[in-house]
Amino acid sequence: MNPAAFDHYLALSAEVARHNRAYHELDAPLIPDAEYDALVRELRALEAQHPDWAAQAAALAGGVSPAQAVGGAPSSAFVPVNHPTPMTSLDNVFSDEELSEWREKLARALNLPPEHDDFSFTGELKIDGLSVNLYYVDGELQWAATRGNGVTGEIVTAQVQTVPGIPASLPGLRGELEVRGEVYMSRVDFAAYNAQAEELGTPMLKNPRNGAAGALRQKDPEVTRTRNLKAIFYALGKRDGVPATTQSEVLDWLAARGFPVSRHAERLQGLGAAADYHARMIAGRQDFEFDADGTVIKLDPLRLQEEAGFTSRAPRWAIAYKFPVEEVETVLEAITVNVGRTGKLAPLAHLQPRLIEGSTVSKATLHNEDYIKGLDLRLGDTVVVRKSGGVIPQIMRVVLDKRPQGAAAFAFPTHCPECGHPAVRHEDDANTYCENPACPAQQYRMIQYFVSRGAMDIQGIGEKLIAQLLDTGLVKDAADLYSLTSEQLAGLERGGEKKAQNILSQLSASKTQPLWRVVNALGLPHVGERNAQVLARHFGSLDALMNATPEEIEAVPGLGKVIGAAVAVTLKEEGTVRLLNKLRAAGLNPQGETQARGEQLRGLNFVITGTLGRPRDAIKAQLEAAGGRVTGSVTGKTSYLIAGEEAGSKLTRAQELGVSVLDEAGLAALLAEKGVTAG
Repeated sequence: MNPAAFDHYLALSAEVARHNRAYHELDAPLIPDAEYDALVRELRALEAQHPDWAAQAAALAGGVSPAQAVGGAPSSAFVPVNHPTPMTSLDNVFSDEELSEWREKLARALNLPPEHDDFSFTGELKIDGLSVNLYYVDGELQWAATRGNGVTGEIVTAQVQTVPGIPASLPGLRGELEVRGEVYMSRVDFAAYNAQAEELGTPMLKNPRNGAAGALRQKDPEVTRTRNLKAIFYALGKRDGVPATTQSEVLDWLAARGFPVSRHAERLQGLGAAADYHARMIAGRQDFEFDADGTVIKLDPLRLQEEAGFTSRAPRWAIAYKFPVEEVETVLEAITVNVGRTGKLAPLAHLQPRLIEGSTVSKATLHNEDYIKGLDLRLGDTVVVRKSGGVIPQIMRVVLDKRPQGAAAFAFPTHCPECGHPAVRHEDDANTYCENPACPAQQYRMIQYFVSRGAMDIQGIGEKLIAQLLDTGLVKDAADLYSLTSEQLAGLERGGEKKAQNILSQLSASKTQPLWRVVNALGLPHVGERNAQVLARHFGSLDALMNATPEEIEAVPGLGKVIGAAVAVTLKEEGTVRLLNKLRAAGLNPQGETQARGEQLRGLNFVITGTLGRPRDAIKAQLEAAGGRVTGSVTGKTSYLIAGEEAGSKLTRAQELGVSVLDEAGLAALLAEKGVTAG
């Protein structure tokens, strides 16, 4: 034995074990997937050459080498459960040549010549989420669990049931059934979550997979619900009573029973078609709703799958064909610092434009001072950039060999770049803030947020008009919008009487917006649309919310101590009190729905789509106030689809599933029948 080589093997084994735990158990990956894959490939190659080393590593790891491990140990915070059939992992390939080698191994496992290529496959996307197993007995859902270590998972039934499209029962089914899929956070929801977290100075998610895994491991399902998780199902474990004979038929069977399945799955004839499918998925990867790090090629006939069997950790009849990670080098030309509505100083990298995964990237967020120092960024540096989650440009590292001579470190501002007020950084926050409430940049962002669609929804007041109003002194804060006159608005550049009247009409209409919109428009820390609705529903009025103690806000389900303290303090700050008093003087004093809800629509699930005569938010609020549930996806559990003009794919899906479709007249008739007051 070469002692140095063995020591390297043991160190590599420990490193892979460390990354396994970070990814599968802590939901906090330390390195990109491509780097992890390279470590595992090296470790497996060494174990193939030295099986005795693998046995020693397995003994040290408690029974299995880190290179062969499936998932991670179940968390002690949840109830463990054994899967009726194991949930295995997948082996990987990285090129068409390796894909061909896999096909040869598959042929040998089936006692066929290695060159045999008369196979039918399915091609599916390898979604970067968290694997779950749904266990049904006689058609009734018994539990939902994470994969865990493949044998034992964690029961997360209540958390998984916040995901749209999961049937609680499957009428007519007898025996045991395991339905397997991937729970994920969409790229859009991930970006929205991080944008709000960065603005509020709260922890950001590293990637969508981290967001989905962390959400499923929340003890409170209502916290899970705030992540807007989705799922795609693609496999069965035990399958009593399911008549499918191929993987393609499995997917059709799942879709027919309301489970969300991937629209990207295809049946493929021969390995050439599989390689072509993979190439097409690479070309279209920037358009996926979710993160995907490769494709999965599966043998289609279930009989042949059973015949091919499994290795110790993976099926022989399926392979993950990983996508290449695209990273490019570019030059950091400048760093600017913007000021957000909370006063946060937000640094932004300006880069020489480069094409990455189908789009041109010229900017990347730098988050805060510590982030810049951690990268040791200097102007003129050559940096490596990739898209985090395939969407958000991120600087990964500096190419030190190409650093210009004499390049100076970036000096983070000590004063607000907009108003000159001293910048402040608190001990428990990595962000730096301008704490001048009169800072024009903060007021600009605050007004911009106040009129936005998710807040007061005042159309016609865009960025240029806000800048004009502040520059001319016509407004100093959002409440001043309600004091504007037709003459003032018409006299602005690109104004006019008609435009002025439209804006005043929008402002007047906004005075009747529901309480949650006013709460959201205040820009309270940690409060977005969802938390604003929770607060409005719980307290019922502005007075009750303003007078609430931190403990009373903390006790609201789904909020907690940090949010309770921050909201209570902000509501009593002089600037907030002054703004609220001015809003009330302008005629805003909305009342919200209280915790009690009606029962007329309880048990009914609605989906709203298309262009309707009333805002969707108003219809949703009316349905929920009467005990109904409004979701975003049409499934077998949907009771009614409310469809306006240009309803699109949701209407098609409802028709396929036999879901009742209502236009606005039909909805009005249903509400009248159920005794729901017209909204």
